[in-house]
Amino acid sequence: MIITALAVACGEATEAPQATTESTSALPPPKFSNYPAEANDFRFHWSAAPGIDLERGPAVAVRAYLESMRLAAFAGGDASVVYPGFLEATPENSGRPGTPGRLVQLEHIRPETRAEYEAEGLKYVERQVYGYQPTHIVSLEPQGEGYRATVCLGAYSVYRTDDADRSRYFSTAANEKTGEMLRDDSDIQLWRVELTDKDPRTATAPASSSVPQSGPMPAPADDVFGRWFITGANSSIWGQIGELENFDTEELQQKCKAAMPDDAAARMAMATGFHDAPPPHGEPIPGWPAANG
Repeated sequence: MIITALAVACGEATEAPQATTESTSALPPPKFSNYPAEANDFRFHWSAAPGIDLERGPAVAVRAYLESMRLAAFAGGDASVVYPGFLEATPENSGRPGTPGRLVQLEHIRPETRAEYEAEGLKYVERQVYGYQPTHIVSLEPQGEGYRATVCLGAYSVYRTDDADRSRYFSTAANEKTGEMLRDDSDIQLWRVELTDKDPRTATAPASSSVPQSGPMPAPADDVFGRWFITGANSSIWGQIGELENFDTEELQQKCKAAMPDDAAARMAMATGFHDAPPPHGEPIPGWPAANG
């Protein structure tokens, strides 16, 4: 199941979820372990600035965290699709959004659940997502006893189908009725994730595997978080209500655009209009090993 307008991880949405009618079509069986059927024909493509190792250390936990958040959104708030170890590596959501003094980076540090969506009066349809998501770590810097990651997400190449016509595809960065981009910047989104391996809540967890986290699989075979614990995550804004920092700056947007594998013309073509087929998803990059051994 999936929300009619896909929510993105870290508390922001590309478009407010829309109520819709239930579909009678069923999803195919999942093709891969720990990877939901909704994403059978979708892959994550990661890259990083020089000096950032995507296969070891904190970047592995960042990858596993953000992929889990996206997959849960694709599955319409199904929290069971997150990767092994996700719940141990994250705190519970901090409660009602908007409360004075509350940190926005803790409000939706875990996915909003299907039950929460239903409590808001939203309906869901079973639907797959298609294409690929270019995801680039701009920076991974020491922050206190851990790290702060700044990450670009390319939403332009993530596709879904029309409710009435399943042969018509469009980008999740676009309006499903007009095919126009939801916002001028909806094709690329900016996220921040903070994490540490010094949190007492994961002190007794096994150390991360020494096996490089790359391979042919779209999802890890088991827990890759190890002792890493996510201490904050959100898109665009950070801090306390009333004292928020907007970290989605023009400078970072330009870095994100330069890091995408598709140029501006190709991104615009993919992000707008209606299409007969989604972009080919290719192989996961760097992917995950079949087993950590």
